[in-house]
Amino acid sequence: MIRRSMMALAIVGLAAAASTAKAQIARHSSGGPGYWVGLSLGYVDGTSMSDDNTGAVWRFGYTSQIRATFEKSLLGGSSIGIAAGFSTAPLSYTSGATLASDCFSACDASADVTQVVAFFHGNTGGEIGLKFFYQAEGGVTEFGNFREKSTDVKLPPSSASNDLTFGFGGGISYGLTPIADVYVGEMWDIVLHHQASAESQSAPRLSTLRAGFRIGF
Repeated sequence: MIRRSMMALAIVGLAAAASTAKAQIARHSSGGPGYWVGLSLGYVDGTSMSDDNTGAVWRFGYTSQIRATFEKSLLGGSSIGIAAGFSTAPLSYTSGATLASDCFSACDASADVTQVVAFFHGNTGGEIGLKFFYQAEGGVTEFGNFREKSTDVKLPPSSASNDLTFGFGGGISYGLTPIADVYVGEMWDIVLHHQASAESQSAPRLSTLRAGFRIGF
């Protein structure tokens, strides 16, 4: 999907410089594209949580996330879609009841964080120019592949944790043509991870500042 999105962006850029672009835009401006694909790069703020399965505490630092989207257009410029995001986040790992041989007490580590969500996207404004958008999403966040930083040895848990996730957010976008948008926005996600009883029971939150583009077809 990522390769397809980048190829679509290149095609749009070439079409904008060619004389045939006027005919293509005219066809889409009457009804708008039926589908959108997109790609974005995000800055994910750090968060902390405990793990009931192992008793460990995970203190994540900030990291980057790449995310791909696919959307179906609805009336009024809104859409529904699916998104998949991936990052490898640094963290401070504190061992719990399940001791790790290479991290007896606490150590620097990394983990893969993957999100798969369904979302609703709405916006104000026309096809071209500045507009505001809002978004609500729900799905799953997976934490897995925990590894000690210096030795790359795997740390508990042995299997990934898949947690229900709900979020909302918004931002600004700019319509370059009726079939091409660029945007900047922020999402706030609540992750329903089963934490250790001795730790705080407040649900972990992920804040992501994201910039990207959408291509319609």
